[in-house]
Amino acid sequence: MKDEKKVWETVLFSFSEDEILRELTAESSYVAKSLAGTAELQPGWSRSIIVTEDDRPFLDRWLSDARDAMTRSLSAYLSGEFASTDNRVVFAIVLPEHRAQGLDESICHQLERAIVHHVLAQWFATKLPDESARRQLQYEGALSAVKSDIGLARNRRPHRPTNYF
Repeated sequence: MKDEKKVWETVLFSFSEDEILRELTAESSYVAKSLAGTAELQPGWSRSIIVTEDDRPFLDRWLSDARDAMTRSLSAYLSGEFASTDNRVVFAIVLPEHRAQGLDESICHQLERAIVHHVLAQWFATKLPDESARRQLQYEGALSAVKSDIGLARNRRPHRPTNYF
């Protein structure tokens, strides 16, 4: 049997702050719309829920926090060759050259979802604590999906719990 050595490549997943801001505005608008039917809303309530361009100073800090948290969590898979810039969040993930079709798109989608959920968890922390907790769980789920997809790309089988009864 021929011993084949894997060939690795660095795949860049890059997200602009403007793209993320659009997603944050859309997601926070969905939350605001779901609250519109509830009673006892104060005038101007939606302004405190929906993310806008005016909120960018807060969002920049939370976006930086999201990038740092995700970098720590994914550090085993990242290449040190590329770094984020002032207006782009970049993850350079080392993957095998030959991998299942569609995994890059799945990883990209889940990375974006993780960023959005992390920032919204911070955004809703003082406004809607239950929504914040839900977003934190979604962030953890998206990050877990990224790690699972990376494992699939590296031909590692998913870990299955073992029952020791």
